[in-house]
Amino acid sequence: MNTINRLICAVVLACTVIQAEEYTFGDGWQVADSPLIIGGYVSSVYVAEKNKRTLDIDDVALLAYGEFDNFDFLAEFEAADVYKKETGFYRDESSSTTFHTERLYGDYYFGDNKRLRFGKFNSDIGFWNQMPINVLRDTTSSPHLVSDFFPKLTTGLHYESREKDDFPYRVSVTLQHNNDLDRGYNNFSVDRHYGVACDIGGQERLWRFGGGYFRYESLHEAFYLLAALKMEKKEWNFLFESILRQERDERNISYDAYAQGVWHFKAKHDLIFRTEVEKAPITQMHDGSALVGYTYRPLSNVALKGEFEAHQESLLNRWLFSLSVLF
Repeated sequence: MNTINRLICAVVLACTVIQAEEYTFGDGWQVADSPLIIGGYVSSVYVAEKNKRTLDIDDVALLAYGEFDNFDFLAEFEAADVYKKETGFYRDESSSTTFHTERLYGDYYFGDNKRLRFGKFNSDIGFWNQMPINVLRDTTSSPHLVSDFFPKLTTGLHYESREKDDFPYRVSVTLQHNNDLDRGYNNFSVDRHYGVACDIGGQERLWRFGGGYFRYESLHEAFYLLAALKMEKKEWNFLFESILRQERDERNISYDAYAQGVWHFKAKHDLIFRTEVEKAPITQMHDGSALVGYTYRPLSNVALKGEFEAHQESLLNRWLFSLSVLF
């Protein structure tokens, strides 16, 4: 049993012997009078493609979080592909109970508007990358922009300052000059990541700009620039993100852009439309896709989703269905 699994077992055991406050489904368990709250989430996904069907117990995760004076913290340990079965042209069945460190960080607040984060956290790039948990996202699938163009997770320092006076804005700086924590659990194996980001606007309309540099697999280096817009109304939401990426010492520029609209046509029911265009890094392959989805949330922490994704290359077309729960 590895160190992370031992730690998770210890936390679970502690929760069974330490008195907890009354539990509300979706809000986690508060351990006695301490600032510690224990929660978790699980998601299962069924994917139907032209030549393959996949049933995947995709994520099982334990969360521990809380706050104390000027500090707060979050620890997230996740097991991916806990059970996976593929049928069709390819047949396979596998399972995994190994937990990895997805996020593990602390925050220190300097007053109300400044914060220093240290540890392993979601990279401050765009809007979608701040929503890593399936139940909190509008769709089961994520745009390729999130997985192919920058490191989703950073191990290092992140400083941000917010102002809400006559001209609301937020600026942030990210610094990583070391190996990742749980190095294999990231979309890129990164040992350098430097980035800046800026938000301009308010709750209904928010612009986000950013850029940075990262080094991955100790040999490859890349630069990126991102621009994004988020609009939120009572009846609908709109999200747009675009990114440019260039490998160091290469002239070719890769890009991705997507636009997504969510229509809250009825309480607890959403319709989602998304289009995306991509010129993939390294391979320089072009792809365009369109997605139509439906999400039903019987409770705020439970989501049932279905979506169809159509690509320029019809072999990539697929249906996705998922059930996700936050505890």
